[in-house]
Amino acid sequence: MSQFSQNAPKTAFTLSSAIGVYQLVGGLLGLGLFLKMIPALENPSATTWLGILLAALLYGFSIWCGFSLLKKTRSAYTLSMVNQILQAFSFGMSGVAYNYVAGLKVGVGIDFLASWVFKLRFSLSSFNFSFGTHAGISFVSVNLLALLLLYLLERTKDEAKGTLR
Repeated sequence: MSQFSQNAPKTAFTLSSAIGVYQLVGGLLGLGLFLKMIPALENPSATTWLGILLAALLYGFSIWCGFSLLKKTRSAYTLSMVNQILQAFSFGMSGVAYNYVAGLKVGVGIDFLASWVFKLRFSLSSFNFSFGTHAGISFVSVNLLALLLLYLLERTKDEAKGTLR
C-alpha cells in the first residue's frame, strides 16, 4: 500500500475539518455582520424582512454545514457542496440580483455596462438579493474560492467515504 493511500483518510479529515471551520466561521461572521446592520434600517418593508430572513437562513445553513463536517456526518459533504454551489455564482440582470458569500469571495466577473468590464472581486461574508430594483446593474461573477472548495470537498468525500458516521 502506498504512503498516500495510508494517509488519505487522515488527509481527507484534516482538509474537511479545515473546510468545516471555514464554513462555520464564515456563517458566524456573515450572521454577525448582517444582524449588526438591522438596527440601522429605517422603516424596513416586508420584502426587506424577507431578505433578512433569507440571509439568516443561508448563514445558518453555512454554520450547520461547518458543524456537520466537523462531526463527520454522512450528509456533511453533500450539504457543504450545496453551500458552496450557492456561493459560486453571483449575478444581476433585469432588476434581479443575487450574491451570497459566507467567508471569502475571490471572484472574477463581467459588468455589462456600455462595454464589458472585467473585474476581480474580493469580499467578506456578503449577501444581496433584490428583485425589481437596480435595473441598471448587470453583472455575472464566479467565486473561484467556492469552486476550489467544491473540488476539494468532492475529492475528500471519496477518500473519507468508509469512515463517516
